[in-house]
Amino acid sequence: MTIMQWNTAKLGVDYRIGPRETKVEKYTFRIPYDAAPGVMNARAVLNYQLLVKPVADFLKVPEDESEILMVNDHSTSVKILP
Repeated sequence: MTIMQWNTAKLGVDYRIGPRETKVEKYTFRIPYDAAPGVMNARAVLNYQLLVKPVADFLKVPEDESEILMVNDHSTSVKILP
């Protein structure tokens, strides 16, 4: 870290993904007891950005070089029974 590190309250989890690196994560969702019966759809999207906005703004990087790009997405459905 060399840019705007003074703007960081603390260092937490590093969510960066390296070149050709694969990360597998599992998530748990609680469906409300009173959810309406039928099909419930969930969609996850993985976005990528070369530079975070404050750094891009600080360095005056063109917008097309710091835009958010969709890398992948996945959808799944569950059937809620009455």
